[in-house]
Amino acid sequence: MISLLSTVRRHQLTTFFSLALGLTWLGFIPFWLSNGGSIPWFTFGPMAAGFIVASLSGGWTSVKAILASMVKWRVHPTWYLVAFGLPFATQLTSIMINPLFGAAAPAWANIPAFSEMVPIIALYAIFSGPLGEEPGWRGFATSRLLASHSALAGSLILGVIWAVWHFPLGLVGDLSLYGTINVLLAAVVFTWLYQNTGSVLLAFIMHLTHQNSVRFLGQVFTGGDYVQQQWLGVGIWAVIAVIIVAHYGTESFVRRPKMRFAVAGTV
Repeated sequence: MISLLSTVRRHQLTTFFSLALGLTWLGFIPFWLSNGGSIPWFTFGPMAAGFIVASLSGGWTSVKAILASMVKWRVHPTWYLVAFGLPFATQLTSIMINPLFGAAAPAWANIPAFSEMVPIIALYAIFSGPLGEEPGWRGFATSRLLASHSALAGSLILGVIWAVWHFPLGLVGDLSLYGTINVLLAAVVFTWLYQNTGSVLLAFIMHLTHQNSVRFLGQVFTGGDYVQQQWLGVGIWAVIAVIIVAHYGTESFVRRPKMRFAVAGTV
């Protein structure tokens, strides 16, 4: 037991990523092989893995840190605007420019009524990723990755594993190349958000907003027009990621205050 705890402490990220993938895939792959088409997708794998490894490696102190970040709401209002607004703005922009590339005009009537969307969004918030993923990816993994990697490198490492985590969905046709690339780009944006807020709650909001803006607003197009619009969205996320790196640098994604030096002989 002592040897196991020591191994987990030395290899926290390896253990976490292995558990996150294993817990999620454990039910999916055998069930798919025997039933085909059904998706018992355990979206709580990353969260469960984060709490398990945190408790084994750091005890209650580490677990409490994740829990605290999940309810941290006192951040500058600008970051709420970013978490809510950036995914919507990205999706709406891609919709508006899609006809410039030959797509049909958006069929806004295809979007369900707000009253119909709210209960669905609430269910998706719990069972479709945001709640089950963010305490693991951001609450546990991000800070540990950035302890030994730059923000850009850590984001890309996490983005690759985050994308790999989704791979079994390809077995049922629920995974696309543009979606996979979007995950890599989103990892950069989510790291930037988390680094500047320390809040899993804000990451949860951005995840939920991004997921459902694609799910519902994307209904204004069908077929090839929809695919083209999603690729345009990926392009916009790429621009956002490049702007973050260009503005903040690769190291931390946090703007440090300028140093002020006193001049000799002045008061």
